[in-house]
Amino acid sequence: MRWFPPCRLLFAGLVFLGSLAGLTEPGKPQRALAAGTPWGAPAIADLVEQVDGAVVNIDTIARPARDPLFEMFFEEMPAPPEQKGVGSGFVIDPGGLVVTNYHVVRGAADIRVTTHTGQQYRGRILGADPATDLALIKVNARGLQALKFIPGDHLRVGEWVVAIGSPLGLSHTVSAGIISAINRGIAINERVNFIQTDAAINPGNSGGPLLNLSGEVVGVNTAVAARGQGIGFAIPAWTARAVIEQLKQRGRVERTWLGVSIRDVRADDQAGVLVVNTAPDGPAKLGGVLPGDVIIKVDQQAMRSARDLLAYLNAKPAGTVVRVEVLREGARVVLDITLRPAPTQPAPR
Repeated sequence: MRWFPPCRLLFAGLVFLGSLAGLTEPGKPQRALAAGTPWGAPAIADLVEQVDGAVVNIDTIARPARDPLFEMFFEEMPAPPEQKGVGSGFVIDPGGLVVTNYHVVRGAADIRVTTHTGQQYRGRILGADPATDLALIKVNARGLQALKFIPGDHLRVGEWVVAIGSPLGLSHTVSAGIISAINRGIAINERVNFIQTDAAINPGNSGGPLLNLSGEVVGVNTAVAARGQGIGFAIPAWTARAVIEQLKQRGRVERTWLGVSIRDVRADDQAGVLVVNTAPDGPAKLGGVLPGDVIIKVDQQAMRSARDLLAYLNAKPAGTVVRVEVLREGARVVLDITLRPAPTQPAPR
């Protein structure tokens, strides 16, 4: 199965039953968003009115470099054609900080950020993390409307969500659906366990927000199954929060190191992560982890696969103490391990 970063989905729409929903009457003060409203219809309309100003369109121009080999033989080489791209993003700080996907701005020589009012700003990449496909853009603006990530990591399958972005360059397009699955691992990225949604997402939606009916960002729309319908993926808010915080502080992500070689396994009828070996003087060995241990939990979060472990530890800063629960010869052992900086950083892609 092929995966495409900018997504392609179709959504039939939501049927609004006014008699069931209890809409606000014209001219009356707007009421609070109601996540429990039948079909979510009026809540979605209220949501769009309240948050649409924080969603932006991102246009990029990439100028491919000339091929030096050809220039050795041809003096008059025409300039390579510019490559234009379009994507989405959302403001997280009124002072001009915009979140998007890294693949939206990768290689861009010129970035233009356009708000819902048509105001256009030149953007620059403040920081990027190719490993999680996230980027932070800075524009010279003040007083922009901003969105917030959900504060925790609790989502429910079946919860209503709304995607806003610029599919096919059609800015501020709204689609809605539900959360289809959580912690979904797909081949395009081993560091992220994605949110799966059936909200319609198409090329140009990448980097835009996936919102709950309270107007909070639950994910960053990123990918779609090319041969499927209603199968789109978003980077979870809890992953994006940690990455974006580091991008704000230092422009890149300094990843930490557990210091183990691992593989998936089942122990005592429980999925876990087998520690094949520990690195000398690595955090795991110093914390008491032994080869043959099976990691089943970290900070009370179940670790069913190596992907789960990698995604959970992703972007946690050095000095973080994690509580690791392992199975050792049939007994459960709890260890506190202090994460340290990784010996080498991933090379930008």
